[in-house]
Amino acid sequence: MDHTDINPKTETQQENESSHHAPSDQASQSSSFRDRAELHTRLVRPRTFVRPSLPVDLLVSPVINSRDPCYMKADIFITSPFHIAGGSVAGKLNISTFQNADLQLGRVAIDLVGIEEYGFGHQKMFIALAAEFIDDDHPPPSTILRQGENSGPFWSIRKGEGAFPFDVNLPLDVGPGTFDSGTARIRYVIYGTILFKIGDKKFLVRCCRDVAVAPSLGEFRKTVTDFDREVKVFEERNFVPEGSLKLTANLSRPYWFSGGSAFVDVLVENETQFRIKTIRVRLVRRIDVYPKDPKNHPTPATLTKTMARSELNAGSRWTGLTFNKQDAVTCEIDIPKGQLTIPLGKLKLASVKRGHAKKF
Repeated sequence: MDHTDINPKTETQQENESSHHAPSDQASQSSSFRDRAELHTRLVRPRTFVRPSLPVDLLVSPVINSRDPCYMKADIFITSPFHIAGGSVAGKLNISTFQNADLQLGRVAIDLVGIEEYGFGHQKMFIALAAEFIDDDHPPPSTILRQGENSGPFWSIRKGEGAFPFDVNLPLDVGPGTFDSGTARIRYVIYGTILFKIGDKKFLVRCCRDVAVAPSLGEFRKTVTDFDREVKVFEERNFVPEGSLKLTANLSRPYWFSGGSAFVDVLVENETQFRIKTIRVRLVRRIDVYPKDPKNHPTPATLTKTMARSELNAGSRWTGLTFNKQDAVTCEIDIPKGQLTIPLGKLKLASVKRGHAKKF
């Protein structure tokens, strides 16, 4: 499943009696007034807890399919596309029932899991947060609950639409943020699962949606903080007999937002006979790869990839630079979405071909 796909999927499967989790659901872009009212009036949201054992069945069946008729549809709506550790992932789980058959709703759950992917089909779950909705004190929404005698563990429901608002709390140390390279990925996926039965047959409805999670609020506070002193890099090149050209690039801030712009102050000192008409800036992603423990092998292999480019040409904003002149100009470069700096050692060692290991 491509993590950039925002179209949720919903399918059903007859439940295995050994299943231990509540199901999870999909996401919907539209909501009725009744949905909105349910979202605001249902004041009690389920508490977030850590699954005592990792729900690896979610990796096996992120979306469930069955040949049985689909009596119920579910989807997940998330209020924000971007989340920071220490905050929360808020939204609602919408369900729609299409049949007047004797449907009985059992369990409703949200699971937010972190998944490390590497190689060909290798997946490992490293965190599992959950929230479960229905118990004796919190029955299904009145919009789908049948009137009359009704109590758990299964509630009789009727044709209609209902919503389960949720607010999954993220720990401060949630783990590495969302990350994608050509070889490895870190994904955070939210699943909605519903358990219901018709007669004696039990069924699951499950859907999922990727969410973007950044590792820590503290790191992002630094985005508005300047360096204690400027960070400069420079290069000088001599041309015989024309003279020399010196280029200095300066960054005043240590962090920049993914999906935003970065600004580089460039000083050009031109002592050549050439006219400088263009300044080019590149954003390069660098990944250090260690075959073993970095303490024992301090020299890594380095993988680099150009993520963005920008070009400032002589024109109305900047007129260029002629012989024996110097000038300073600020260049802007767009940072692609979904990029993140990950400190050394944040990711687990992942086995790859020939028995080597890589840190991404």
